[in-house]
Amino acid sequence: MNFKTINQRFSYPGGNTYLCKFRDVLKGLFEGETVLRAGADHLVVISLNLTVEDIATRVKELNLVMGRFEGGLRNQIKAGIYVADGTPQKPIVMMDRASLACREIHGMFNKEYAVFDDELNKKHEQQQYVLEHFEEAFEKGYFKVFYQPVVRALTGKVCGYEALARWIDPVRGIIPPFIFIEIFEKFHLIHRLDALIIEQACKDIRDDMDSGYAYEPVSVNLSRLDFELSDIKKIVDDAVAKYNIPKKYLNLEVTESAFPSQNTNLAETIKAFRADGYEVWLDDFGSGFSSFGNLQSYDFDLLKIDMSFLRTLDTNPKSKLIIASIVDMAKKLGIHTLAEGVETKEQYEYLKMIGCEIIQGYYFGKPMPVEEYQNNREKYCGYEVSEPSELKKYYDTIGTVNLLDNCPLIINRNTIINFMPTALFELIDGRFQFIYTNKAFSDFMASIGARTHEQIISEFIDKFPEERAMLRQAMLDTEEQKIPIDCAMTIYSCKLIVAVKFLNRTGSRTSFVLTCRNLSKIKKPKYGHL
Repeated sequence: MNFKTINQRFSYPGGNTYLCKFRDVLKGLFEGETVLRAGADHLVVISLNLTVEDIATRVKELNLVMGRFEGGLRNQIKAGIYVADGTPQKPIVMMDRASLACREIHGMFNKEYAVFDDELNKKHEQQQYVLEHFEEAFEKGYFKVFYQPVVRALTGKVCGYEALARWIDPVRGIIPPFIFIEIFEKFHLIHRLDALIIEQACKDIRDDMDSGYAYEPVSVNLSRLDFELSDIKKIVDDAVAKYNIPKKYLNLEVTESAFPSQNTNLAETIKAFRADGYEVWLDDFGSGFSSFGNLQSYDFDLLKIDMSFLRTLDTNPKSKLIIASIVDMAKKLGIHTLAEGVETKEQYEYLKMIGCEIIQGYYFGKPMPVEEYQNNREKYCGYEVSEPSELKKYYDTIGTVNLLDNCPLIINRNTIINFMPTALFELIDGRFQFIYTNKAFSDFMASIGARTHEQIISEFIDKFPEERAMLRQAMLDTEEQKIPIDCAMTIYSCKLIVAVKFLNRTGSRTSFVLTCRNLSKIKKPKYGHL
């Protein structure tokens, strides 16, 4: 609960009234238990009788009751729960653990309570270890770069790698990135780690170039704080110059979470990177931030589709449609696409089918240290498995073809065009009425000699009774069968295929969608001699 918000809404006297109401409700729900105020907006309930389920039910009821407070303030109340294990413990330790559980769900509006358990305890211990040993990790080189391959969907060849940070600790072993990266961002240390990874990635690229084996571009991750706390452009330029690598071999992944900030330097730096020949990728696209606003405000070379969509690809039909829509939109904007988190052949085949250009995930390879690649160069980075550098632009151009568009021959078009003549029309008390036609339909009517919608309706009724009967029968059939119905007819000496589909009916009003093709305009090709 946020007491500051309460006082701002109701003033201090009104806030006191709210708190008294809250106290009475809390005591009523936890009657017979000890209720204390620990300070600020933290209250404590000590219970010897209630289960976790009992407490969860009461917290839910508490939110419902306070949500109906006459002031109308929707101030969600959350609870952290610690269940004593029977060993002697100080009350302050128990309260701290309950508070820690409560902080875990801060900002999660779909969760009202959390329980302190062994997993949370382990996470907390790891976070403390990170805070106490991060400087040692920097000084002694505990951070290593692992590389995960990215693959060209059309060929199955490795066409790049992503550089990922790993903390290999002599005491704890591998510390998971989600532990230390979250802390580094919170305590403004992430820019130091990213600078280290950029330096090491450029060194490894140089080693690959000198090895005589195949080498590919490497992408590195940049966070919001890189742009705020450091001159990230200079850091990247210096590393590229130090190891004398072409800029096209270092791609920059900017996480979506970087963009909601008010840092105007971010936009200028992204423009400067692209102007200097670096590719800038938008990472975690669709992960819950301002995806579409970013596409409108910034220019990117590639969209990296968030792996959360692939997790439900096989179980949620919407996921397939969303991914296909993202790929379709990216092609229209002239942006390349990469899907991460691919773990099965079925996922790979689907992404390849819809035209997603680049694939990344455990299906093709897990992140590995550079030593493992060096020890198995033929297997992991030989010419047989890697895309030749001279073919990158070649395949990038092929990737611009939109396999989902009804006119894939038009590349990178920034307009929405439907080349299929399409119309929406109604039948009202037996009368035809167009309610929408696209430009292709208007062009189609002109191609068969009709100047206006009204003309084609009137002449269709008066001059083409046989075709009118065919269309009416098709309308009856599509309404009954709920599928599109095709019918062939000749109007103005033009051979047509008209498809009609029933949409809905209310009273005497019925709606349909109609598409047309003019077969008379299709001429047989003339073949020459080979």
